[in-house]
Amino acid sequence: MFLSQEVSPPMPRTAGGSTLDSSDRAFLLGLQRRALDYFLDNQAANGLMLDRQANHGRRRPHGLCSLTASGMSFVALALASAPPYRLLTPRDAASRIAAGLRTALETLPHDRGIVPHFVHSATGAVHGWDFLSTVESSWLLAGGMWAAAFLRDGELESLAARLYDRVDWCYWAAPTGLLWHGQGRDGRFLPCCWDRLNGETVVLYVLACGAEEGRALPANSWDALQSFHGTVAGHRFNNADLGLFVFQYGLDLLDLRAWRRPGDFDLWTEAGTAAIANEAACRAAAAQHVTYRHFWGLSAGDGPPEDPGEDHAYRDYAPAGPIDGTAHLTAALASVAHHPAGVLRNLHAGCDADSLLGRYGLSSVNLDRGWAARDMVGIDAGAAVLALDNYLVDDRVRTVFHALPCVRRGLERFGFSRVESVATPLAA
Repeated sequence: MFLSQEVSPPMPRTAGGSTLDSSDRAFLLGLQRRALDYFLDNQAANGLMLDRQANHGRRRPHGLCSLTASGMSFVALALASAPPYRLLTPRDAASRIAAGLRTALETLPHDRGIVPHFVHSATGAVHGWDFLSTVESSWLLAGGMWAAAFLRDGELESLAARLYDRVDWCYWAAPTGLLWHGQGRDGRFLPCCWDRLNGETVVLYVLACGAEEGRALPANSWDALQSFHGTVAGHRFNNADLGLFVFQYGLDLLDLRAWRRPGDFDLWTEAGTAAIANEAACRAAAAQHVTYRHFWGLSAGDGPPEDPGEDHAYRDYAPAGPIDGTAHLTAALASVAHHPAGVLRNLHAGCDADSLLGRYGLSSVNLDRGWAARDMVGIDAGAAVLALDNYLVDDRVRTVFHALPCVRRGLERFGFSRVESVATPLAA
């Protein structure tokens, strides 16, 4: 069983955003419904999830499937069957999740359990420079195990266990002890390793260290992780160059308020500092960019294209640059637990603006260029689902994830332990 005997998945109790008034709670639930619709609408015939879809205008029937978005979709579909949403039955959710897990097990290429980053929904062809990706695989594994535990479904537990148990994390470790990013089409390891402390990297390493003996990443691999620091708008925090994207998203699985490693960075507190600094960096650029007088959110995502024939260009926006007047509103939503007042201001401003609210949520925007994103990106919709459910339903996603035995093993092997006092979300 994936879910430990001591902890059961919680039913809704009290709102995580306990200071919300009824109108703001209804507002966030409305955005959550749109984000959940992304996963209800965009599951391909192979059971995997489209990487992106039109947020405005006609939907596209095919495209690339993202394995991270697919892992997030397993969580989203399971949540969609539960209160307060109830958008499909638990049986339907389990059937849809099982289809994705079976494709990952039986159809996708893999090497020692690690699967591709992107595959085409119609042809199954693998796309991307990272032919096989460790971090994408970790999201797929996490989502499958989470959904199986939450729904208490025996078939899902079996499929997710097979998917997780076939990964040989030792094979994917470099001589330094760090995990490789993945492999190229030639079968060679990609030249970079995951070496920075952020939410996404911690999830990857915890899953790798929590595997059974013989396949698990050694516990001393944590010592190989290198810290990276940056300063933006007077704030010091980890991974300043990464903006909101990888910094926040994994923290909706791991509760790093309650689990700490002595002597390490307090990533939960730094996530709040990072969100506030992100908003401050945008406000500081308001004289040069009209967008930042109204909105904030620097993150990897779509921006206005350089080529007039293109619809968008995907860039690694961050407080360290480039800053071109683009704000990623849905990515900023992932910081709702860390900077709720700033996130709510941003979301209300987005909904008050013309043409930014689409079928799946708020589009990224650049007022300086007269541009708004056509698409919703699946991983941004997924991060919104996880963040909003945690915020509105008493940390439900984190609670179920921490009940997975492999997560407990990974944390404990790395020297994490529970702390008695838990920091409250920043309200600035």
